[in-house]
Amino acid sequence: MGSAGRASGPITPNRPLKPVMKFFFRLALAAFSLTLALTGAPAGADPVGGPIPNLNFCGEPVPLNQAEVFKALDQNLMILAEARGRVWLTLRRSPRFLPLLEKALDQAHVPADLKYLPLAVTNLSPTYNNIGRGLWRLRATEAKALGLRVDAVVDERLDPVAATGAAARRLAALKETYGSWTSALAAHLMGEELFQQAVTEAGGETNFYKLYFPDGQDQLPMTVLAGKILFREPAAFGYVQEPGRAWPAWPGRRAETPAPTTAKALADQYGLDYKTFRDMNPHLLSSNVPAGTAINY
Repeated sequence: MGSAGRASGPITPNRPLKPVMKFFFRLALAAFSLTLALTGAPAGADPVGGPIPNLNFCGEPVPLNQAEVFKALDQNLMILAEARGRVWLTLRRSPRFLPLLEKALDQAHVPADLKYLPLAVTNLSPTYNNIGRGLWRLRATEAKALGLRVDAVVDERLDPVAATGAAARRLAALKETYGSWTSALAAHLMGEELFQQAVTEAGGETNFYKLYFPDGQDQLPMTVLAGKILFREPAAFGYVQEPGRAWPAWPGRRAETPAPTTAKALADQYGLDYKTFRDMNPHLLSSNVPAGTAINY
């Protein structure tokens, strides 16, 4: 068949197409590299931006000389630093919730470093729901034992103020039990039963860094430690915020309902539209509000 017949048939992969494919591949690679450079992560660079610095948590040194500790922290720092959407959203929320958390932790006389738990694990979302709920990932049984109301009408785990106070009390109690804030953090995140099982298997050892947890069960505490590195200096990881992009601060005003009422009546009482009032009070699971319920306005 002549050349005209070949031209009219379907194009099949052959040698003349290879240079074209290479050109577009190189073009796409260059565009990808440029995008990484503009977002603060140069192509080929270590996403953590260099060696892990000396680190302590709540004043307790992190033993980076232990190979397994260093490996776990390095791994979690890389994973967290590369989760760009998650980190950006947390940074946007920070001005809204961090002042509230820091004030509540200070009033409870517990270390400020505990704030890295909601920063790194629940991404400062009051409505977080995965095993535990709220900013502090409290389980229902834990919350009730701490005096929070958890039922079909009110779930105070979702109230940033009430949940922070309860979490501070729980972590302080766990610190008394296990002797360190790091072990308290681990016991809270992993569950006391699992943590105590590791303690028993290690002959009574309570130091988190010397305990064995199978199947990556110790990753959440290491995520919090990685969060301290990243959120203490986010610009070092390419997270440079533009002015005016953060969320508005939490108002911080509280009241208690003296009698049964409705969410609509409370919104009207405090001069808020209904949606704004409900968004500020995610712990109200019903439009009917019982007497003695703490609300934000």
